[in-house]
Amino acid sequence: MSIRQIPVQPLTQEAFAPYGTVIDLPEKPENYELRSSDRFDFFPKLCTYQCDSGIFQIGVSTLYQRPYRTVNMERHYHTQELMVPLTNPIIIVFSKNKGLDPQEEPDINEAEAFLINTRQGVVVDTGVWHWTPMPVGGDSRIICSFAENTSANDVDVHKYPAGEVLEVLV
Repeated sequence: MSIRQIPVQPLTQEAFAPYGTVIDLPEKPENYELRSSDRFDFFPKLCTYQCDSGIFQIGVSTLYQRPYRTVNMERHYHTQELMVPLTNPIIIVFSKNKGLDPQEEPDINEAEAFLINTRQGVVVDTGVWHWTPMPVGGDSRIICSFAENTSANDVDVHKYPAGEVLEVLV
């Protein structure tokens, strides 16, 4: 077995730019349109995202604590994907090679991992290789949104070559 270890890095828009967009809810809302009252603060446009069909579905996933390892990656051809942790931070692994060529496979040597806290989220671009988030500090729930029926119709999953494992160092 060959284990490739990569460090987890903080999520910033600059570092994440090859993969998509960062959703960041800062402590001080200076850079966002904010609607407030004495009962709430509302950030009406933290991000936008797209899919070919124009119909999105929103789901909640419970992620169970597990080793920070993967042997798989997936991508979507027709939708971006939004992921926002609700209860604990998460780590998501991405591969820099992105595209829509069905013959392309994820490159374990181009993988990066990002720590996404509960005041952040990501919109993953179409064609970007990624894998199921890994919770940090116990099980975590996330909101996940993409085009309707993506789970059934638009998931391209690839395993790394036999014996190759990607491990995130936390």
